[in-house]
Amino acid sequence: MKKIRNLLPKFLINFYHFLWSFFFALVNKFPSKKIIVIGITGTKGKSTVSYLTYFLLQRLGFKTALSSSDFIFINEKEKEKKERLTMPGRGFLQKFLKEAEDEGCEVAIIECTSEGLWQNRHAFIDFDIAVFLNLHPEHIEHHGSYEAYRKAKGKLFKALERSKERKSLRGFNIKKTIIVNLDDFESDYFLSFKAEQKIAFSLEAKNFDKNFLLRPEGYKVSKNGISFKLEGKEFNSSLLGKANLYNILASLSILKALGVSLNLVIESLKEFKGIPGRMEVIEAKGFKVVIDYAHTPESIEILYKTLLDLFKPKRLLCLVGSSGGIRDKWKRPKIGELAAKYCSYIVITDEDPFDEPPENIHKAIEIGVINFLNEYNVKKPVEIIPDRKEAISRLIEIAERGDVVVTIGKGNEKSINYGDKILPWNEKETVLSALESLGKNKKTKNYSKISTKTSL
Repeated sequence: MKKIRNLLPKFLINFYHFLWSFFFALVNKFPSKKIIVIGITGTKGKSTVSYLTYFLLQRLGFKTALSSSDFIFINEKEKEKKERLTMPGRGFLQKFLKEAEDEGCEVAIIECTSEGLWQNRHAFIDFDIAVFLNLHPEHIEHHGSYEAYRKAKGKLFKALERSKERKSLRGFNIKKTIIVNLDDFESDYFLSFKAEQKIAFSLEAKNFDKNFLLRPEGYKVSKNGISFKLEGKEFNSSLLGKANLYNILASLSILKALGVSLNLVIESLKEFKGIPGRMEVIEAKGFKVVIDYAHTPESIEILYKTLLDLFKPKRLLCLVGSSGGIRDKWKRPKIGELAAKYCSYIVITDEDPFDEPPENIHKAIEIGVINFLNEYNVKKPVEIIPDRKEAISRLIEIAERGDVVVTIGKGNEKSINYGDKILPWNEKETVLSALESLGKNKKTKNYSKISTKTSL
């Protein structure tokens, strides 16, 4: 089936998904006309913004549904996500919205990917708010060019233009709203789409209507979290790094578009501990292990810089990998180059080889490492350990007091895909098991349990 699909023209694949979207919208009686729908897109940060928004709305008493790469929630009920896709096809989103409507949800949040948008999986959804976080090169080989990738993201905003249903949330009329990160180079493109209202968030920009700009009056990012002033009020979060400050501002912008006073979420924001696999810190004996989903050169470099700046480790010990198949082969040497630049010890391992020989991926990353080390005449230890469990154990084995071990690429994903077989996977459990077996564990509170009733 996969081989046949690969031979089909792209417009036929898109039309196929378009028809499925229409069919399921019709069968489910166009559920998006009866619920506020928020679409969130960008290269990185989508899951954190989606879940933080869901978390804050639930705390405020709004019945909220969430469809993201990691979670599906209908109110407080978590549903199993079997697919490895953030935006599955065959009417998944229409069925999700119908169930949300049936359960009395007032707001639905959808994490939107370039692949899902390109294939019209969002078709016949009446969006109310479209959010742009950032844009960096990704899926270029699949889309054909960076411009095509950007255009695919733009389909969410085109869908907002076409959305005509007027809705209200507890008496507050919701305007069709575009929200953008004004500090991103592509912000003008996404602001160019039509909407009744446009809201921006920024750490730098000033040339925007101040009534619709969320720009902190001052902020501090430290190893203890984030603090900033907004609209004269002090906000605090235990999330780490400037990237998460942007994520928080995006979520607060959504609340503003929904007519929610930001004062109401000051305490809830303090309680939000993040989501599993996104800058998740595990304390060990004398060192830390950080699990993150970063998988693009830009997000990986931001992660490394953030860890070095916040924790000032004696050594940064890095587990690196990259996906197989047609997934952005260009970035593999770049990932190796970044590891060589920022890390003291490098272990190359499997991420998701899919149907590609893993050694091809390892070699491409290793070339990036070696080229950088040779260019700057630097020597650093580099190992290739295909088995990810063994690779994690190796880094934890050599970790010493003051070090930070960092794993990237998997985050909270539940499997590793080898094409002909899919193996169950849990990055955090693997780390904790290695710490235990090597006698380096330090018992800490588990902050990864997802709940809207208690602190995470």
